[in-house]
Amino acid sequence: MKALLFAAFLAFAPHDFFVSILTIRHSPATHTLDLTWRMTAHDIEHALSDRAELKLGSEKENPKADSLLNRYFMEHLTLFQEKQLTWKWIGKELDGETLYCYLQVEGIDSPNGLMVGNTLLQDVFAEQQNLVHVEGEKLPTRSHTFIQGSSSHSFKW
Repeated sequence: MKALLFAAFLAFAPHDFFVSILTIRHSPATHTLDLTWRMTAHDIEHALSDRAELKLGSEKENPKADSLLNRYFMEHLTLFQEKQLTWKWIGKELDGETLYCYLQVEGIDSPNGLMVGNTLLQDVFAEQQNLVHVEGEKLPTRSHTFIQGSSSHSFKW
């Protein structure tokens, strides 16, 4: 019984750090930016709790979970390269408490000059940090950390 209560406590216990990691990989073969966004599932569920209960990964997962997540991302992620870029939603998967979301931007010849703004979860958690890694074939990885109040960052090689 004690073990069960402790496990339940851990599932909803506050944690000491708030971090998301967005990896943007440029594929020259397909001329795409392939985005993998990793975050804590219960943090994003908390952020969207005023819109809907997501219940990610459960039998009762909200049927609109994908569109709700994507809409929230549109509010908190900006991608520019000469113009604002739009992505398509590819999907998501849950691994324990970690949510992975996949997005794709088409028609990109190079990641050079990509400007990114990332305020994910900073409307809920003031201490939220959002790491962004931009990778390109035969290019060194460039990284930037966004904290509350950060402006957009341009990735250049």
